Amino acid sequence: MITKQLENIIEKYKITQTDNIIYGTNIPMPNAVIPTPWKTYIKFDQTEYYFFLFNEKGITIYPTNGETYAIIPWEEIEDFKISHIFILGKMTIKTKQAKLNFQINRFVFGCPWIKKNTMYLEGNNYFYKK
Repeated sequence: MITKQLENIIEKYKITQTDNIIYGTNIPMPNAVIPTPWKTYIKFDQTEYYFFLFNEKGITIYPTNGETYAIIPWEEIEDFKISHIFILGKMTIKTKQAKLNFQINRFVFGCPWIKKNTMYLEGNNYFYKK
């Protein structure tokens, strides 16, 4: 499923370099807390899935539905951090306008390209030069 979605994005946007793409999600935030006598329910924002393309120009974020994309040039990024926790990671992108937090999947069963691409990007510091 993930690989098919990536193939659709690559074909639609004519992406030629594919070893610098990784997969991840937004970090859903709680939007409601509902206490009851028996337990407390917490409702979260909807999880959205993305492909992240890194290169010398910046970070391009493609939603998996392939309807649109966003480019964040390195010049606009004030702070960029990636932390790793086993098979997951957290990516924080801070610009003057916003602070974006994402969860990065470093490994997904059936998608060996994710692990390979993650290792490639780590070796190149995600093309981040600051």
